[in-house]
Amino acid sequence: MIIAIHMEYDHLLKSPHLIEKDDLGVPTILCSINRCYFYNIICDTRLGINIMAKVTYEFLYGTMPLESTYAQLQLADQSIRFVDGIAKNIPM
Repeated sequence: MIIAIHMEYDHLLKSPHLIEKDDLGVPTILCSINRCYFYNIICDTRLGINIMAKVTYEFLYGTMPLESTYAQLQLADQSIRFVDGIAKNIPM
Protein backbone atom coordinates (compact mmCIF):
# COMPACT_ATOMS: atom_id res chain seq x y z
CA MET A 1 0.00 0.00 0.00
CA ILE A 2 2.75 2.47 0.92
CA ILE A 3 4.76 1.61 -2.18
CA ALA A 4 1.69 2.10 -4.38
CA ILE A 5 1.04 5.58 -2.92
CA HIS A 6 4.70 6.50 -3.28
CA MET A 7 4.71 5.46 -6.94
CA GLU A 8 1.43 7.30 -7.59
CA TYR A 9 2.83 10.64 -6.36
CA ASP A 10 6.45 10.13 -7.39
CA HIS A 11 6.08 12.52 -10.32
CA LEU A 12 5.47 15.41 -7.88
CA LEU A 13 8.88 14.91 -6.33
CA LYS A 14 10.57 15.21 -9.73
CA SER A 15 8.86 18.49 -10.64
CA PRO A 16 11.11 21.08 -12.36
CA HIS A 17 9.46 23.73 -10.18
CA LEU A 18 10.95 22.24 -7.02
CA ILE A 19 14.45 23.67 -6.66
CA GLU A 20 16.80 22.13 -4.12
CA LYS A 21 18.27 24.79 -1.85
CA ASP A 22 21.56 24.74 0.05
CA ASP A 23 21.53 23.95 3.76
CA LEU A 24 21.47 27.18 5.77
CA GLY A 25 22.96 25.49 8.82
CA VAL A 26 21.79 25.78 12.40
CA PRO A 27 19.60 28.84 13.09
CA THR A 28 21.30 30.99 15.73
CA ILE A 29 20.32 34.21 17.51
CA LEU A 30 21.90 36.81 19.80
CA CYS A 31 20.59 36.50 23.37
CA SER A 32 21.03 38.93 26.26
CA ILE A 33 20.24 38.11 29.89
CA ASN A 34 20.94 40.62 32.68
CA ARG A 35 23.15 42.67 30.32
CA CYS A 36 25.26 39.61 29.47
CA TYR A 37 25.35 38.85 25.75
CA PHE A 38 25.53 35.35 24.32
CA TYR A 39 26.35 34.97 20.64
CA ASN A 40 25.35 32.14 18.29
CA ILE A 41 22.70 30.67 20.59
CA ILE A 42 20.87 27.82 18.88
CA CYS A 43 17.29 28.83 18.16
CA ASP A 44 14.69 26.07 18.23
CA THR A 45 11.09 27.25 18.31
CA ARG A 46 9.58 23.76 18.43
CA LEU A 47 10.26 23.21 22.13
CA GLY A 48 8.61 24.74 25.14
CA ILE A 49 11.77 24.48 27.25
CA ASN A 50 15.19 26.07 27.23
CA ILE A 51 18.34 24.37 28.45
CA MET A 52 21.19 26.27 30.06
CA ALA A 53 24.48 25.04 31.46
CA LYS A 54 24.55 25.18 35.26
CA VAL A 55 27.78 27.19 35.16
CA THR A 56 26.04 29.86 33.05
CA TYR A 57 23.00 29.82 35.35
CA GLU A 58 25.17 30.34 38.43
CA PHE A 59 27.08 33.15 36.69
CA LEU A 60 23.84 34.96 35.79
CA TYR A 61 21.66 34.29 38.82
CA GLY A 62 24.07 33.37 41.61
CA THR A 63 22.37 31.41 44.35
CA MET A 64 18.80 31.66 43.01
CA PRO A 65 17.41 28.20 43.87
CA LEU A 66 16.39 25.58 41.33
CA GLU A 67 13.24 23.51 41.81
CA SER A 68 13.97 19.80 42.06
CA THR A 69 12.99 17.49 39.21
CA TYR A 70 13.41 13.90 38.12
CA ALA A 71 13.85 14.85 34.47
CA GLN A 72 16.47 13.13 32.33
CA LEU A 73 17.81 14.12 28.91
CA GLN A 74 18.91 11.63 26.30
CA LEU A 75 21.49 13.27 24.06
CA ALA A 76 22.23 12.58 20.41
CA ASP A 77 25.06 10.20 21.35
CA GLN A 78 22.50 8.16 23.36
CA SER A 79 24.03 9.17 26.71
CA ILE A 80 21.67 10.19 29.51
CA ARG A 81 22.14 13.30 31.64
CA PHE A 82 20.24 14.18 34.79
CA VAL A 83 18.85 17.70 35.15
CA ASP A 84 20.00 19.62 38.26
CA GLY A 85 16.72 21.51 38.51
CA ILE A 86 14.18 23.78 36.91
CA ALA A 87 14.45 27.58 37.05
CA LYS A 88 11.10 29.38 37.17
CA ASN A 89 10.13 33.06 37.04
CA ILE A 90 13.50 34.17 35.69
CA PRO A 91 13.85 37.84 34.69
CA MET A 92 14.90 38.14 31.07
